Formats: sequence, C-alpha cells, structure tokens
Amino acid sequence: MVYQLSFQREIERLKSRFMVLGGLVEDRVRKACAVILSRDPDLLAEIIGSDWEIDEMEIEIEEECLKILALHQPVARDLRLLITIIKINNELERIADIAVNIAKRVQTISKDPALDFSIDYRPMA
Repeated sequence: MVYQLSFQREIERLKSRFMVLGGLVEDRVRKACAVILSRDPDLLAEIIGSDWEIDEMEIEIEEECLKILALHQPVARDLRLLITIIKINNELERIADIAVNIAKRVQTISKDPALDFSIDYRPMA
C-alpha cells in the first residue's frame, strides 16, 4: 500500500512538472511572436538567454520518467502516460528551440528598418 502511494505521488509530481514545462514553452512562443513586431532587445535577450531552463527541465522530466519505469514497472494506463510524457516532452523542447531560433533571426534582422505588416499573423501562433 505504501509502495502504491509513493508511485502515485511520483506520477503526480511528474505531471505537475510537465505542466510547468508546457506553460514555459507556451510563454516562450508567445514572446517570440511578440518580438517579431517589437524587436525589443531586452525581450530578445530574455528569450535567447533562458533556453537552458527548458533544456534542463526536459532532461529532468525524461530522467524521472525513466526512473519510474525502471523502479515501478508500470502497466496499462500508467505506462501509456509515461510514454506519452516522454514523447511530448521532447516535442516541447523542440518547440522552445524554434522560439529561440525565431528570436535569433529577429536579432539579426533588427538592424534593418522594420517592415509594415498588413496581415495580422498573431492568430496563427
């Protein structure tokens, strides 16, 4: 019984950290979209400089999943949950990397005069 409670606690903690990662990635994408128009150098530095935070979280979440898989040998629903978290975790990290790449490109083109966008692209983000 204690073993099962420990397992459930680890799963809940993992899900909580995973949701935090998702929120950070969403915030990073939102900022990358905003910086395209604003070209704010402080925001650019924030996006580019905080890439390590998401990279570290991605590694920690994956390691935690592997630890739970090895120690508890989950089956059925719990196994599917862990595998899903591992796969989405990787994709979230890639999305954050793309947001950083957008910021780096904006940093490069910010030396040129800003273009007037006649189309509002933000709903696509």
